[in-house]
Order: sequence, then structure tokens, then C-alpha cells
Amino acid sequence: MEVLKITDISKNFGGVAAVTGFSMIQRENEITAIIGPNGAGKTTVFNLITGVYPVDLGRMWFYGTEITRTPAHAITALGITRTFQNIRLFRNLNVLDNLKVAFGVKFRYTVWEEMARLSRVRREEREVVDLAKSYLAYFGMEKYATYFPYNLPYGLQRRLELARALMPAPKLLLLDEPGAGLNPREIRELIGTLLKVKEEKKLSIIVVEHHMELVMNSCTTLHVLDFGKKIAEGRPEEIKKNEQVLQAYLGDEV
Repeated sequence: MEVLKITDISKNFGGVAAVTGFSMIQRENEITAIIGPNGAGKTTVFNLITGVYPVDLGRMWFYGTEITRTPAHAITALGITRTFQNIRLFRNLNVLDNLKVAFGVKFRYTVWEEMARLSRVRREEREVVDLAKSYLAYFGMEKYATYFPYNLPYGLQRRLELARALMPAPKLLLLDEPGAGLNPREIRELIGTLLKVKEEKKLSIIVVEHHMELVMNSCTTLHVLDFGKKIAEGRPEEIKKNEQVLQAYLGDEV
């Protein structure tokens, strides 16, 4: 089943074409990747999917519902969450609270009910705490619940960011360079984590990534961008032999 369908989306910033005519289909329970050299437009595609930037041309559908002009908060509520290229954890909230705050879009009570501290509000808040603790356990971070993010090693901060993205129970997860700054051991752990999350949480995942070991060992389909245009699409073993892709990455060295 099609989770996400993108048809010929484009985005210009002034006279610069960041993305031109990009199309893709993401299917259920699949990990795919958008790759390409620096400045190819990969993160811009994520920003268009999540409503951070408005699409200039083209259309997008999520489980058959058009989201081309849908605002960012409504896209999150539909079931699309993401991480960012640069870690964006709340420095002044502890680890547990960083997870709790990500559930905000799912709360069912009103502001007035919260002000009155109704039993329904207290019950739902307890459920959110239990959910956050379960994700800390899932990622082996239970003992860090009261730590602040800036006191955690970089690899654990990345793991916390992934846990936070899962809190609203998304149907599609967008990961922007999840391997950035990780050492080889952490990259291998991340590959295992992504495959585990995909199977156990029944998630579709799109990754923007430069680390080829991660991409080649976790993704079924790669979409390759260069100067905002898709130049190739296929399985990892096909893409690594594609001359146009090699030219984009290595230039005259090919």
C-alpha cells in the first residue's frame, strides 16, 4: 500500500531551484533513502513533505489524503514525524520530559479541562509518562530519565531524538542524517535499531543520509538527487554501479 506519494514537487528560493520535479512513492513497512552530494536538495524535500516550506509546484498524498497545502502541525497529527540534521532536543527539559512534550499533538483534553485538573487530564498524563518510560526502556535509556540532554554522550542524544520522534505513534518517520557524528560501532547499532523499529512498530521510514554503510544495509530503495533533480532510483546494488550517480559523487575521478 502507498504511504506517501509525491508527484513532481518543486521549490525555488529566489532564483535558486532547490528541488525540481521530484517524485517518489513510499510503501508500507519499507525503509528507503534519499541520497546525494551536499546541497542536492535532500533536506528541502523533507521540509516540503512536513510543511516547513510550501510547495511551489506538484502534489503530495499521505495514505490517499492530499497534504500539498497542509500546515506542519496538521501533518504531524496525521502521522508523519521527523528528526533533524542538527539535534534539536530541549536542553532545559530532562530526558523524560523531552519525550512527553512530543506527545502534545495527541492530547485529547482541552485547555479548560487542563486548568481544572480534571481526572481525565490526570489519567491521560499518567498514560503519557508510562509511554515515555516504555520508549526509554525500548532504547535502553531508562537510567537517563532525569538527565538533561547536554549531559548525554552524542550517540545517546541521537537515540533520544529517535525515541522522541516515535512518541506520537507515527505511520511515517523521516530521519535527516541519523548517522551524523556516530562512530562505526554506533552506526552498526543504528542499522539494527532501524530494522527493529520497522518490523516491531510496523513503520515506514525515509532516511536522508551520507553514510553509505547505513543506507546500503538498511534500505530497499534509494532515490538519488543532484542539484535538486532526481538522477536515479533503484535498489542499493543497482545504485552503487550507476555511472550517473558515481559522476555526481566523484566528478572527474570517475
